[in-house]
Amino acid sequence: MIYKIITPLLFLCLPFFANAQYAHVRQSADDLYKEGVKLFQSQQYNSAQKLLEEYANHPHSNDLQSQNAEYLSALSAIYLFHADGEARIKNFVNTYPANSYADEAYFELGNFYFREKNYPKAIQYYEETDEDVLGQKDKEDYQFKLAYSYFSRKAFSEALPYFNKLKRSSSSYQSAASYYAGYIAFEQGDYNQALIDLKKAGENDSYSSTTATMIANIYYRQKKYDQVIEYAQNISNNVSGMASADLSLIIGDSYYFKNNYSKASEYFTDFRDKSKAKPEREVLYRMAYAEYKQENTGEATQLFEQVGLGKDSLSQYSTYYLGKLYLENDNPRYAVNAFQQAKLLDYIPAIKEESQYQLAKLYIKQKLFSDAISELKDFVSRYPQSNYATEANELLSQAYLNTNAYELAIEFIESIPNKTLRLKEAYQKVAFYQGAEYFNQAQFYKAVQFFEKSVSYPQNKSLAGKAYYWMGEAYATGKKYEEAINAYEKALNHSSSSDEWYPALQYGLAHVYYNDKQFSNALNYFNAYVKYGKSRPYYEDALIRLADCYYVSKKYSLALSNYQTAIDQKNEKSDYAYFQKGVIHSILSENEKANRHFDVVISTYKKSNYYDNALFQKALMAFESGKYSEAIDGFSYLLKATNQTPLRPYALSKRAIAYFNLRKYKEAEEDYKMILDNYLTHQTANGALLGLQEIYSMQGLSGDLDKYLAEYKKANPNDKEITSIEFDAAKSIYFNQNYNKAIAAFQNYLNEYPDNALSYEAKYYLADSYYRSQQYDKALPYFYEVVQEDKTPFVKRSVQKIAELELERSNYENAELYYNKVLELADNDKDKYIAWSGLLQIAKAQSLYSEMIQYADLILDKAAVNPNVMNEAYLNKGLAYYYQGDYKNAESHFKSAVNNAKDANAAEAKYLIALMQYNKDEHQNSINTLFELNNDFANYSEWLGKSFLLIADNYYEMNELFQAKATLNSIIENAQSVVLKKEAQLKLAKIEEEDQRKAEVIKNEEDSIRALQGEMILDTDSTKN
Repeated sequence: MIYKIITPLLFLCLPFFANAQYAHVRQSADDLYKEGVKLFQSQQYNSAQKLLEEYANHPHSNDLQSQNAEYLSALSAIYLFHADGEARIKNFVNTYPANSYADEAYFELGNFYFREKNYPKAIQYYEETDEDVLGQKDKEDYQFKLAYSYFSRKAFSEALPYFNKLKRSSSSYQSAASYYAGYIAFEQGDYNQALIDLKKAGENDSYSSTTATMIANIYYRQKKYDQVIEYAQNISNNVSGMASADLSLIIGDSYYFKNNYSKASEYFTDFRDKSKAKPEREVLYRMAYAEYKQENTGEATQLFEQVGLGKDSLSQYSTYYLGKLYLENDNPRYAVNAFQQAKLLDYIPAIKEESQYQLAKLYIKQKLFSDAISELKDFVSRYPQSNYATEANELLSQAYLNTNAYELAIEFIESIPNKTLRLKEAYQKVAFYQGAEYFNQAQFYKAVQFFEKSVSYPQNKSLAGKAYYWMGEAYATGKKYEEAINAYEKALNHSSSSDEWYPALQYGLAHVYYNDKQFSNALNYFNAYVKYGKSRPYYEDALIRLADCYYVSKKYSLALSNYQTAIDQKNEKSDYAYFQKGVIHSILSENEKANRHFDVVISTYKKSNYYDNALFQKALMAFESGKYSEAIDGFSYLLKATNQTPLRPYALSKRAIAYFNLRKYKEAEEDYKMILDNYLTHQTANGALLGLQEIYSMQGLSGDLDKYLAEYKKANPNDKEITSIEFDAAKSIYFNQNYNKAIAAFQNYLNEYPDNALSYEAKYYLADSYYRSQQYDKALPYFYEVVQEDKTPFVKRSVQKIAELELERSNYENAELYYNKVLELADNDKDKYIAWSGLLQIAKAQSLYSEMIQYADLILDKAAVNPNVMNEAYLNKGLAYYYQGDYKNAESHFKSAVNNAKDANAAEAKYLIALMQYNKDEHQNSINTLFELNNDFANYSEWLGKSFLLIADNYYEMNELFQAKATLNSIIENAQSVVLKKEAQLKLAKIEEEDQRKAEVIKNEEDSIRALQGEMILDTDSTKN
């Protein structure tokens, strides 16, 4: 703008007769004004404003100059960004509308905001400007800047008329106006007009590079691919920066649509080298496909991965091709995720079908048979007319043959009416495996059902023999000895002595004959088993049982010989062997020898279960030899040494008789009373009552006889038959596993006969009925009563149940107390394992790692432990080391669990091995371990789900983002667990948020470059003008 400085013509404007003083003031004010204008013109707005405002406050007669000073002062306020600047300009225009500056004030205000890139404000004041009062140069500035302000707000329809007017003029804005008019035409799809304008703009060097890209883009949009290539290649040397990158992209796309994938790949690569920005997904797909067609598998894979995780047809195509690429590179795990994503989308049916079939085949190849079954069943159902239908059915059969989901396999094969030989063999196998699994879970009834299914198709004789063997084991565990013998004998008929499990079969048959008291049969099989030698796991037990059979058969010399062999070999049950030798010598009236053997038990095995028996037998020998004083000493020692022995009432009874025979009637009376006070329902109580009666009769006294007689009758009522019938009826309901009815029956019994001798047993059955119906809070008090009363043979079982329930309730103090009682009462290894396992769990819950290791070792040190019990011990010992940071020992024990048995403990151990590998940044090893887990433990859904989450974490750490996302998407799509889905969704959201953040950073960088280039063009135009 040319600022108008009005020089006052003083000699025309002032009265001739003004005095000298006034002339001096006026001259001083004029100097202020002139200096202020000068400073304003040199852009020293702060100083200018002060002088101009001082001038305005001086008394003078030049109103026009004063108005000008006020205007320039307001404009200075604008340039100084003073808050009141805009208001002062508006006030000036309103106050002095006739002032020549009033016509330009809004134009200047618009220019100011335009320079500040505040385009809405610029538009506001340009629109208030009267264009007609502007000079030609200002008018061109006005038109361009208003048009550009509209353009920047994407108000193209408002901007276009001004750009069109300028592009047809000889204005210096002609090239810029042509460019922006062409741009608007391009955006509006008027490509012919855009070409005219852009070519015109391109004649100016400032626009040649930018317009070249747009012109090429127009040809591209018009699908004139040959023209794109010819034009773009001609001008490619004249462009640089982002324009060069964009041009390469357009050329590459053009070659792509001409199916010239080699050239397309060349230019796409050039684009990627020049630009960090992520292209649109459609472009990425074309880039990927071009690389795919060129067999550049690495580049193709990387690009397809970027496209593949959307929810559209591009994603479906991309994931399908990714699956093929992964297969070509022998990477089936990654291919699974790719085909999984492709088959989930519904945009291209042929791709969906092909992907699902390929996915199922991959599951078979990777031995993920449960997944294969799921996919193949769905595939056959969804595509019954598919070209792959026949092969899919064959693969489904193959998957069932190899699956651990045995019941599903059985159900499938049973649904086929005409079974082939191959299917019968498969049925025999999977039914056997299912039976074995139920057996390991101690579900023996179900185990027998599936073993019976297995032998219904005895295609493999050896496998049939195994099924009969384990059927026998299950029956034996349930004490169904007749059925067990039948099963074992069938096992013998289906096996031969060369079978590795044949010795175990003989041992099992021997044991069941033994428990069924068929000792002569048991003897033969124990004898056969012992001949296999000491290396056999049950040798020690078999040797003892063989001796027992000779003992029962009264072949005492053979019994003694075998018991002695056990002692010589330091058999674990040497205490029992010594005791039995003592019993045999006692039978043979070889009391001195008998005493020697009983003394060994008493002196060497004080914690033996036979300690109190040895004391009792030794005293009994003295009693039966008429050595009553010696007998009394022996029985007294037993009663003093063992408070909990079940022999206590017998010892009291025998001692009472010995006292009586020595005429120590007072002592005899006390023993009889002790029996009647504490063991009123015991079988010795009747003899005690008779003995007490005899003592009182001899003395001519009645004493407490009436009281004891009444108590005895009350505890042992005469009407035994009715109470027994009712009790047996309640037991029958219990043994038929109808526990709710059993609860009602035993409750009624206890209410009816609270003091009956059978009430003690009734309390146990009531407690166990509550337990088996999972009413644990009601069961626990009755188990406590059974233990406290100590009147039944079910005390040991009740102690075990109390320990288990208190552990379940996290009452660790009571649980530990009662598991230790289980140990005290244990008379076999199984009870010890129960106790040690419980104590291990208590230690684990309280983070007592050394105790965890201690109890695990006790379990593992004993031979012939159930594999599941051993695995629990291996796992927990590993966990103890793991929690203490001893990862080497932890991994060793986790591996032992994995190798020992395929159960839930092994699945957890496998997962923990993978987790340790993940924490050590051994991500590929961790993934390998987790896929092994998926193969071997497909039935354990908890660890399967956790494994996939950890697989995704590993992929993320390896920067395999497609695989990480695909794995998480698969969990979200397929997982049954809500918790698992939620965790997968959170992880996926985190990854996508990070991806989005990175993409935005790159996009913002390149947008800034493009914007800067545009501003440089605009600044060039401003400079020229």
